[in-house]
Amino acid sequence: MQQLRESQRLCSYQYCGNTFEGRSDKLFCSDQCRNRARRDQLKEERWNAPVFYAKIGEILQNNRKILKDLYEEKGDSVIVTNFLLRDSRFNFEFITRILNTSKGIYKFCFDYGWLSLENGNILIVKNEKMVKI
Repeated sequence: MQQLRESQRLCSYQYCGNTFEGRSDKLFCSDQCRNRARRDQLKEERWNAPVFYAKIGEILQNNRKILKDLYEEKGDSVIVTNFLLRDSRFNFEFITRILNTSKGIYKFCFDYGWLSLENGNILIVKNEKMVKI
């Protein structure tokens, strides 16, 4: 009887925690836990989701910081060149919101946004109604 208690192990699936008995090389308490663990492993391998989401968050925060610094440095009507933003490592592909107006399409990173003008110029704006960090 004492040998059975010593052979009990915890399930390897991180959300389970059940104890089980069986072969010495058995890792999971049931087929359901084994399958769940494999699906979780495949999800991380395919998408690398936590790293992926963190990277997007970093890009958005960097975009907002660049827009905020330029806006605060130059005042209300900030017109800069496309090249200045690109040189600052601004990524135009990542935005949090689009606002269609009669003047054009504004793209936002949280509460700071931009409007593409003629000749590669960009108007930087701040909208207090947008999501604040």
